[in-house]
Amino acid sequence: MRLVIFGAGGVGSLFGAFLARAGHDVLLVGRKEHVQWIERDGLRVEGVTNMTVRPRVASALRAGERATMVILTVKTYDTENACRTIARAMSSRPILSLQNGLGNLEAMERGLSAGGWTTPRLNVALGVLSWGVTFQGPGHILHAGTGSLVLGDLSGGRAAKRFASLFEGVGIPTQYTDDIVRAIWRKVIINAAANPVTADHRVINEELLNEPLRGQAIALMREALEVSAAEGYPFPEHEIEEELFRVLRQTAQNRSSMLQDVLRGRPTEIEAISGAILERGQRHGLKLPYTERIYRRLKAKQPPTVPSAGKA
Repeated sequence: MRLVIFGAGGVGSLFGAFLARAGHDVLLVGRKEHVQWIERDGLRVEGVTNMTVRPRVASALRAGERATMVILTVKTYDTENACRTIARAMSSRPILSLQNGLGNLEAMERGLSAGGWTTPRLNVALGVLSWGVTFQGPGHILHAGTGSLVLGDLSGGRAAKRFASLFEGVGIPTQYTDDIVRAIWRKVIINAAANPVTADHRVINEELLNEPLRGQAIALMREALEVSAAEGYPFPEHEIEEELFRVLRQTAQNRSSMLQDVLRGRPTEIEAISGAILERGQRHGLKLPYTERIYRRLKAKQPPTVPSAGKA
């Protein structure tokens, strides 16, 4: 199968490696330095999985690119521009978002519609990934841990089942859900509790298992739970707390994606996680002091967002 992975950082490159190893024709669209390294020396994956593969690579998506399906793994702030680029380059086809945070669906719809796709929601699948993946440097990915992958369609869509079949065929365990928005909220709560704390203190995940950072993570988790419930997606606190610390133990040596961005001097996805929680909380009249404090701290530290390679 011919596949495009748009936004080949850590997650996109790892999934591209699995798919290329299984014999699929994969095009990774990523930053120039990463692309050049893979062209010269291949894409190296270490950790839970060890392999070197040589997928096709490009720093921009050319018009008329032939692909059966597209996997979107750009940062949340690039979503709309990326989807506009994709829609201008190719006609409607299944496209899967493997991204963090809230608001990606709406950004995808805006971008795909602007690029010329009609009824884009019918082609969009959403995914929730809980794996440990670290971008070590150009051409080098660390697969630090394998967790869950949950996919779902929106009303009327059938794309997610096609992606689930694709991933299962290359050895990636995949679940399908009829309520993908609930699954996204569950992941957002975990991310909102853990990622900003790791990024603010520049620590790996295991540091949140102990005080005082454990208490900070729990306070952020509780505020995110308040907002999720107000939005119509309640979760038992004890259940989410157990899951939070299970994930932290399973990915103890991992650097969260937000921490990786901070260490590389790049913008983070704080807006789509803590920022989105604050925005929705304000709609419901909720006070979220812990979330607001860490949001402002990280926003003050990060550089302005700029479009990544391959974007319009």
